Amino acid sequence: MHPIRFFICVLSLLLLTTSLCEAAGNGVPPSTINIRVDASAVDIATILNKSINTNLFKGQGAYGTSVEILRTGAIAVTAANDFVNLSIPVQLTFGYGMFTTGPLKTDLRFKAKVSVTADWRLKTELYYTGLSDGLTDSLRLGMITIKPKSLVEGVTLPVQKLLAPIIDAKLNDTVKLRDKIAPLWQNAFTPVLVDKNFSAWLKLSPEKIVMSPMVATNNRLSVSIGLVTSAEIVIGPKPAPEPPRPLPQIQQLTNFDNQFHIQLAANIFFTDLVTALNPILIDKTFGDDKKITVRSFSLKGDDGKLVIDLTSTGDFEGGLTLVAKPVYNPQDNTLRFENIDFDTKQAGFLVGVGSWLFNGTIRSIIKEKLNTTITDQLESARVKASAALAKIKLADHAELSGTVRSLSLGEATVAADRLSVQVAVQGESALSLK
Repeated sequence: MHPIRFFICVLSLLLLTTSLCEAAGNGVPPSTINIRVDASAVDIATILNKSINTNLFKGQGAYGTSVEILRTGAIAVTAANDFVNLSIPVQLTFGYGMFTTGPLKTDLRFKAKVSVTADWRLKTELYYTGLSDGLTDSLRLGMITIKPKSLVEGVTLPVQKLLAPIIDAKLNDTVKLRDKIAPLWQNAFTPVLVDKNFSAWLKLSPEKIVMSPMVATNNRLSVSIGLVTSAEIVIGPKPAPEPPRPLPQIQQLTNFDNQFHIQLAANIFFTDLVTALNPILIDKTFGDDKKITVRSFSLKGDDGKLVIDLTSTGDFEGGLTLVAKPVYNPQDNTLRFENIDFDTKQAGFLVGVGSWLFNGTIRSIIKEKLNTTITDQLESARVKASAALAKIKLADHAELSGTVRSLSLGEATVAADRLSVQVAVQGESALSLK
């Protein structure tokens, strides 16, 4: 496997998580999976129209009058400016003694502020906002003159007391916040297979749940809930699940960061690097006036440096050993092998057999082939990792998705059999409930 493709595969696996357990020890902040729960104004209107009765009020008004309010049509619901707005078409009838008005048509208008309590219930604060236009300012009723608008406003409190618990109950029935979050919280403790080829398991360790204020806009009522978790990728048999903990109470926040943060060591094994470089080096001829052909090629680590062993034929026949050290450049976010040189034990011998070899193109060719993981390769890794994050089923009706915004490299170290590169990843993750 090509080392860049291998690197991408490793990232694609690791980026399925929102953090790594080994990273937690390195100060990487826990990450937050964003869960958006919403309901449309149409959904809310449908359930309210089924639930609110025709008779809204019948009783005494001001100045000895009687007032009757009947709902006569479909309730219109909109959501904007963080309020759910209700417009209820009604028929008003006023009475005084033996006199009764004919039915008067208007709309009662309310706005509702919806919040979420710590125990996962939606709570509604209902406010009367007025009547629609068209209702007369005054009306003669027997021996008195009444003001219909004032009489209606005088009885809106009992109408609110009638409507508020119904709206509360039906909004909870529509959104079903606890019913959606509780199974997700329970399932999050069970490892999920994310790549069968690698036998890679995503293991989350949920810590708490946070929530931003309820938002009503664009005719939708929505709330962003953050599942704060650490996580790890486990390669091999399915890890034992953690015992699920009870669903915690919500912690209310003004807003929260829904980015995930990963800091990890991506290992590029020399065996994979050799496999990738063999087609580029083996049986290939290098040089201008004098030429050598590489017949074998191997890599190993020694004292923090990469050791490259070659055998060649041509104008030089025999074994060559070169050493290189990986250098990270934070200015352009690249990892390169610098100071590629022949082993000093061979220097005198090589100068003796020909300075053309000591100063020739073979070193620059090796350096060029080893200078991988440059910015465009990082961008390729970011795109592929985003594709891997696009859809992961965590549970029934729950899919994790994400976008990788940036990848950046850190210091690299050379071990005996691998090159370890520190990688920092940032992006956004979200959970959609179907």
